[in-house]
Amino acid sequence: MALQDKTEPGTPKKREEAREEGRVAKSAEIGSAAVLLASILILRAAGPYLISGMMEVIRSGLSTLHLRQVTVESLPNMAASWAITTAGLCLPVMAGAAAVGLAANVLQVGFRATSKSIAPNLTRLDPLKGLARLVSGRSLMELLKSVVKVVVVGWVAWGFLRAEYPALLDLPSLSPAGLGGAIAGLCWRLLARATAAMLIIAVLDYMYQRLSFELSLRMTKQEVKDEFKRSEGDPHIKARIRQRQREIARRRMMQDVAKSDVVITNPTHVAVALKYDTDKMAAPQLVAKGQRLLAERIKAVAEANHVPMIENAPVARLLYKTVEIGQQIPEELYQAVAEILAFVFRLSKNRGMTYGS
Repeated sequence: MALQDKTEPGTPKKREEAREEGRVAKSAEIGSAAVLLASILILRAAGPYLISGMMEVIRSGLSTLHLRQVTVESLPNMAASWAITTAGLCLPVMAGAAAVGLAANVLQVGFRATSKSIAPNLTRLDPLKGLARLVSGRSLMELLKSVVKVVVVGWVAWGFLRAEYPALLDLPSLSPAGLGGAIAGLCWRLLARATAAMLIIAVLDYMYQRLSFELSLRMTKQEVKDEFKRSEGDPHIKARIRQRQREIARRRMMQDVAKSDVVITNPTHVAVALKYDTDKMAAPQLVAKGQRLLAERIKAVAEANHVPMIENAPVARLLYKTVEIGQQIPEELYQAVAEILAFVFRLSKNRGMTYGS
């Protein structure tokens, strides 16, 4: 589908599905640059400790070498001992770089464990699809980024070395102690410039990844509508369900009208039905109400079941507006409704007749 047709931003549901599949706006360059920067800073701070530790390992190994019998069998143990000691010295650098790399990824996309991206998928073994991925636009863009990164970092390094060329020519004339310090200074400055270039590339790549990710999530108007239907249900079906629910509620209401004690009318526009069970209710309860055609149906059911009907427009209108079906009448209507019920109860033998107020 053409990209110009996808004018709508990705919905929250589509974003969640993409996240479940492991598709997020993440730049690998951010992690690489952060690890490089952290490694440089840690080495800068712990460099003297590492150098003195390495010198101690070498000094200790060489000073005791004549006390040991070096054989083919003992050489692996000696090498393993030196390797373990060296690894212990390098552990702070490796642990710090790993922690920063993990934090750089978590800060970009948050923490979310998912197995879909690494789940076995036989379609990935299809050679044709594999070839298509190799020559896809995304692969070409990744290749272009790698080339640009090498060129930029190489250009920065070349520029630095060209500027420091006179200092490089003076290195042979320095003393051993001065030579080590000069080389270390050159290395730190070179790494600092290379890291700065990597950080700039990482920021630009992150912006590109965000833009590319948002474009991949874009949807057409029809896709948004279809997703809404799947998540919320077809509006036509929901409308039919609501209509069916109203019909059931009205049928139940008409059944309650047949059991009510009185129907109060307006006289033709409004009808409300009340029921009062002195043993179960603290006040009369409104069991049905309606306007126009529904009011006519209420009155027809009342007449068919010999429920008394009283014309009292003010009370009927007030009950219709202020009381919902199933609720008891408010206190301010106690007096008016009590008079109507008293009148009805006095004439209970004459049910089925219509009385005037």
